[in-house]
Amino acid sequence: MRDLFSKLFNSGSANTTIEPYPYQIKVAELLLQSRNLVLTAPTGAGKTWAALFPFLYARKQKRDFADRVIYCLPLRTLASSLYESAKETLKQQGITPTLQMGNQPNDPLFQGDVIFTTIDQLLSAYIGLPFGTSKAAANIPAGALIGAYVIIDEFHLLSYTEALPTFLDMMKRLHPYTRFLLMTATSPEPVVSALVTHLDGMSVELQSAELNKLSTRKRSLYWRDKRMSGQDIADRHQGGRTLVIVNEVKRAQSLYSKLADILENQGRSIEVRVLHSRMFPKHREEVESWVTQAFSRNSEKEAILIATQVVEAGLDISATLLLTDLCPANALLQRVGRCARFADQEGTVEVYSLREGGVEHFLPYVSKQSKKEENDDYQIMLRTERALKELEPGAIITQELEKQLIETVHGEIDRKRITLVIHDLFLREDQVTRALIRGDAEMGELVRAIDNVSIIIHHSPEEVDLHQEPERVSMGRRGLYFFLSSLEWAKEEWENNQLIFVPQFPDAQDISARVTWKPIQSPKEVLAHMTVLLSPKLAKYHPVVGLQLQKEPLNCAEAGGRVSEFLENGQGAAFQRFSYKRETYLEHVREIRRLNQKESRRYLQATNALSRRFRMTPDQMEEIADLVTAVHDVGKLGVGVQRKMRRWQTEYKQKEELELLAHTDFDATNPEEVVAYRIGKYRPPHHAVEGAVALQEWCGKTFDRKVAVPILLAIMRHHNAYSKESDTIVFCKGAREHVLKSLQGLPYEPFLKPQTIQHRMDELVSWLRNSDVLAMYWYLSRRLRLADRISQQLKNQKNEGKEETDDWLS
Repeated sequence: MRDLFSKLFNSGSANTTIEPYPYQIKVAELLLQSRNLVLTAPTGAGKTWAALFPFLYARKQKRDFADRVIYCLPLRTLASSLYESAKETLKQQGITPTLQMGNQPNDPLFQGDVIFTTIDQLLSAYIGLPFGTSKAAANIPAGALIGAYVIIDEFHLLSYTEALPTFLDMMKRLHPYTRFLLMTATSPEPVVSALVTHLDGMSVELQSAELNKLSTRKRSLYWRDKRMSGQDIADRHQGGRTLVIVNEVKRAQSLYSKLADILENQGRSIEVRVLHSRMFPKHREEVESWVTQAFSRNSEKEAILIATQVVEAGLDISATLLLTDLCPANALLQRVGRCARFADQEGTVEVYSLREGGVEHFLPYVSKQSKKEENDDYQIMLRTERALKELEPGAIITQELEKQLIETVHGEIDRKRITLVIHDLFLREDQVTRALIRGDAEMGELVRAIDNVSIIIHHSPEEVDLHQEPERVSMGRRGLYFFLSSLEWAKEEWENNQLIFVPQFPDAQDISARVTWKPIQSPKEVLAHMTVLLSPKLAKYHPVVGLQLQKEPLNCAEAGGRVSEFLENGQGAAFQRFSYKRETYLEHVREIRRLNQKESRRYLQATNALSRRFRMTPDQMEEIADLVTAVHDVGKLGVGVQRKMRRWQTEYKQKEELELLAHTDFDATNPEEVVAYRIGKYRPPHHAVEGAVALQEWCGKTFDRKVAVPILLAIMRHHNAYSKESDTIVFCKGAREHVLKSLQGLPYEPFLKPQTIQHRMDELVSWLRNSDVLAMYWYLSRRLRLADRISQQLKNQKNEGKEETDDWLS
């Protein structure tokens, strides 16, 4: 195991390899023994590869471990940076890494081997509000949790009121099916102990010998009793690499502009960059690439970076001078970890006050609306400030000082918080259960009150097609809401608004589906959407400074700045529309079965975990997944569906048709066909819930209820994760024969029961409160829906003259 670890992380020298710390090997051994862990290690101790190595080792040794890794970080920039730093090593090991974030939805369905994402993305997928895809597809990314290895980096940044209780509920609900590793550098011991107990896991800490290896770096700490200015930055920077971290985007943008003017007036030529979340991915990646080189371990470059919290954790960079706003002690130590990060380096840390003219600028850590004296976050800011003032100027930051600071500032408050969270966890369980059953999850209640929204900047909404993956800027949802509320528009201006739009997603069963844009008529509407389109008259964008919102709409000349561009040949998997070629029912079902069986290797650990839980063999579990794919479309054998499809083929396409079909010829790129298809004369009725209702009696008589229910749920929700209402259905002549032929090789002979009344499947859906039913439903839904999507991708490739490939992610 040690040899493989060393090979993976060769330092670049022909004769030198990086030897793993003992704790890294211990983490791997315990995880491979199916233990869930909480790891406490200081910044710069190699937690990232300690977390990833067990998965790589298990793949190399062909050992049971996990189908995929979902590596979650608190901030988007950290996820992006970690992805960039790790992807080449992972690819060399035959592992497919992907990056999934709200403004970079490259893997919204979690199809990679190692998915780097944010904690928000993970929890949103869990509660049924996935980013980067429509709500109708919510059961696909959720299914990725079954059989996964979930890593939460810097878990101390999870909110005690929203994210942490939801994550604890996830761990409890998915404990038999999912492995967890929680990592932190700055969580108090009582919090770690509580989480270990809840996980039924173990705690791992570095031994003193390991800590001593890290203690050769030297960092001096100074308190500055004033608010940082551009002049302070110019004065304090005397060569080397200066990292400036402030608490708000607007402040970073302002300091950058002021510093640039000061340096120009002084005739000093220093490369200065700004980094924050409100930048297009292309520009942010350019800055991150520059940062990782300019602030690398052995860099001798002179540079200044002004950033926000996006650099607090996960970035493998090292500054000689850190100038930072006051922030909570645990966040401060994360920032300190970016200064003199590596062994034998020396650096200086200066922490600046947030008081100015008798005003406390504690945003975003303390909201303006909170009653300060009663607010824990306010008390944390005061305690951090007091503790820093009490230190001797130039105090050396040691492991002992870090522990003392964390315990002094956070110990009592976090102990109280985690106790309350554990005590009230049954309430969160009820909230999540209701959300899963009703499909009415509230992001603000269950994930993060100040969650992010993706902003597209464009002057013509009708030109913005989400299939082409337009560039997006990320910002806090409530920040956008407060900005829009401050516009002071009259009622008539909102009613005639043509500057702010939100997407309207169509019915997932509509193959002519296209996202359209609707102007909002109230600022509150943005609180319910993940994506917002803003006119350049309101959103001024500069490649260096990023997004700047304008309270007074700009005129045409001023608004001539950059707008969102589209990825070349962009086809986002989350919003992909397919053209179709005629396909008979039997051809379609056999192809889906083939692809599902071919993809079974991607679900080995999920299959094993479910088979153990349901007391089956893995082969029996595979058989059930095969059955679901074989009968998922029985609703298409209804007279209403077949009549409309045959009418389309014979009348509109002018082609003779005698077979029972699964798909007709349809060109999604032809506007005339899209319009014609939407006419009721040709558009088939829904079929998914109808098929499940028709199979319900047979399924109930054939399987235990905990197996029958997820089978039926997967069938009824293979187009929309929240479908539950069915219409009447009468089956075509020959329907039963088609079903039996489609089941070739399976030991089942289902019967279809016509339905003369409409149904609401509330009782069936209510079974989702059972964790085992939920897990199997997500597993079956994911396998079925991805096989269906792959089928259409392959057919589109074939129609375009492309060869079939095993790489579904390309």
